[in-house]
Parts: sequence; structure tokens; C-alpha cells
Amino acid sequence: MLSHCANSQCSKPFLRLREGRLFLVETNSMEPPGLNKRATPAQRKAAKRVEHFWLCDRCASLWTLVPHPSQGIALIPLNHATSRGRSSEAEVRTAV
Repeated sequence: MLSHCANSQCSKPFLRLREGRLFLVETNSMEPPGLNKRATPAQRKAAKRVEHFWLCDRCASLWTLVPHPSQGIALIPLNHATSRGRSSEAEVRTAV
């Protein structure tokens, strides 16, 4: 459940969907594949799940969230995301 802005430097609480920007990110499930012996082979594959992240109005005007292989999700400056499409490691911040 969302409780606050995904920017770790911001503490604004999540109150309304109409404020800020909501991100849906598909990630691998934490449950190991093949745990349920009665599951079909397709179900035994690593399950995907959708995680929700939210940036408040102020943070959404400056930052965006992108998938990051080691951190899960990363916060990058909007101007950098639109000008280059990708960020350098120095400008990536862990979002949560």
C-alpha cells in the first residue's frame, strides 16, 4: 500500500490519486519458482507482480521513476530523462 512519496528525501503522505503521479512497475515475485508442486509448468515460472509507486506533485515536476536492475526502481531528474533517455549512475537515486 502506498503511504508516502517514493522520493526518499520527501515525506509527503499519499492522500489522493489526483495529486502527483502514480507509477506501476512489473517486478518478479519474491516467491521462488516451483514452490507449489500442484502448479502447472507455466505457473511455476517466476511470477510477475505489479508494484505501485507515487511521486507527489512537487517531486513529479522534477523527477521520474525508472526500472533499475539492482535497485528495483530509481529516481532520475526529468530533464535528464527527456534529453538522454537514460541516466548515469551518478544521477540515479534509490527511490525507496
